Amino acid sequence: MGSATVAADRLRGAIGQDRAVRAALSVEAPAPQASADEVQGTRWRGASRTLRSLQRWLAPTGSATADLQRHELTTLRARSRDAMRNTPIGRSALLRCRTSVVGTGLVCRPAVDHAALGISGDEAEVISAKLRASWERWAEEPAECDAEAALDFYGLQALSLLSAMASGDVFVLTPHELRHGGVSELKVQLVEADRISNPNEAGDTPSCIDGIAIFGATPVGCWIRNTHPGDAVDVRMPAWQFYPYFGEETGRRRVLHIWNDKERPGQVRGAPYLAPILEPLKQLERYGDAELMAAVISAMFTVFIERDKEMHDEQGNAIGFVGTSDEQPTIALGNGAVVDLAPGEKATSQALNRPNVNFDPFFTAIVKQIGACLELPLDVLMLQFDRSYSAARAAMLEAWRFFNLRRWFLVQQFCQPLYALHVDEEVASGRLVLPGYADPIRRRAWTRALWIGPARGSMDEQKEAAAAETRIRIGVSNEAMETAAMNGEDWNAVYAQRVREVQRRKADGLFETGRGSQSAAAVVDDEEDHAEPDQEDFA
Repeated sequence: MGSATVAADRLRGAIGQDRAVRAALSVEAPAPQASADEVQGTRWRGASRTLRSLQRWLAPTGSATADLQRHELTTLRARSRDAMRNTPIGRSALLRCRTSVVGTGLVCRPAVDHAALGISGDEAEVISAKLRASWERWAEEPAECDAEAALDFYGLQALSLLSAMASGDVFVLTPHELRHGGVSELKVQLVEADRISNPNEAGDTPSCIDGIAIFGATPVGCWIRNTHPGDAVDVRMPAWQFYPYFGEETGRRRVLHIWNDKERPGQVRGAPYLAPILEPLKQLERYGDAELMAAVISAMFTVFIERDKEMHDEQGNAIGFVGTSDEQPTIALGNGAVVDLAPGEKATSQALNRPNVNFDPFFTAIVKQIGACLELPLDVLMLQFDRSYSAARAAMLEAWRFFNLRRWFLVQQFCQPLYALHVDEEVASGRLVLPGYADPIRRRAWTRALWIGPARGSMDEQKEAAAAETRIRIGVSNEAMETAAMNGEDWNAVYAQRVREVQRRKADGLFETGRGSQSAAAVVDDEEDHAEPDQEDFA
């Protein structure tokens, strides 16, 4: 009995001690509380649907096609073109790109890859000269290159870029047509984006989306309507014709698709350049128009007409205006206008405080946001270079990065494919002989070319020239690169012309003033350091 009692007492003591320990642990380690993010249900605040600031931000997760539906794209095109016609900033953005990216044209300089072809550099230069002459004959004559016989190839460059940016994309057909007195059959025909649509305006299917035929994941052709859907003159019955991108037998490019920008995989049509800023652009236009009208009215002799509650006739009887408010006489404002007032009316001047001193800061702030979206700094978009030299130069350099990207897009999608098609025709017709041209690798080597556009320009030509000379001297650049960057010209052409000029100067007894030499007027003997030069030294 005694041992059993002792054991029971020990068990009760152990149980009590265990309960005390567990009670202490429950006090020292309270249950974890849910964090604010866990209560909201997201780890990223940007994904929260409970934050009051994000509750109404309901963004769909659509595909590239679903996020750019046909009816929305039609509206975007119409509004973008209207903005190009009627809003100063919208037109400025598009024309600034056209002028800086294309300007007077991207000039082709054939650069045959002699290493890949196994020929010497001198032979490559001779063939490149022949290719250049053949290309210029075709590109500089509108009747030769343009299906409408209106623009030369450089004008077509500008038109294709502007159309793609305003409409989202543009299509180029490459028909063959030999005109009277012409040499080449290749023609360039631009087709506006509105004419590419599904046959009979049918809905989209996995194999045909907004006029683009798709096989697997590859666009293989497009359906082109015979008339423009917005044409009020050509009222023919709509009909659609299918154009494959490549010829079935030869693989020749029959259609080129020029994009404004392709932003997502699987995207088949492009959105206009102005699409993201159409809403603020329109609001800014309305604000500017309202301020302009207020300033015009304020510049005139502005008055308000006050009337007595009751007006009386000559006999003292109360009279009032009979009729609707639309029938009341209108007082027109004008410069120095004199208005006769009725009995009982008086004019009271009213200050409108115009122009609004807060207009320009607010307007500029919104334009900065628009420019950032369009990748055009405020200085370039508004042609406002009134800040410091460093700020203006930085703005020009930043804009030029965007212009170079657009130029590269245009070369890859438009210029280079058409140059290759031109060389194809020249070889097929026998006007050019390029050995092994049927081999795709050698064909690419034969059609290699450089495209040189207008130069960037400079804020200070002397500083830019000194910087170019330094880059050449330390070996990070060369004369060909600097010539193209500063003047937009081909170094070979500049050098050849310079050689002719120097040789003619020497033949005529004049002194050379080229790079690396000094003019005779600057070279004097030490004894005649301060002497006046003779007139014959400048003969």
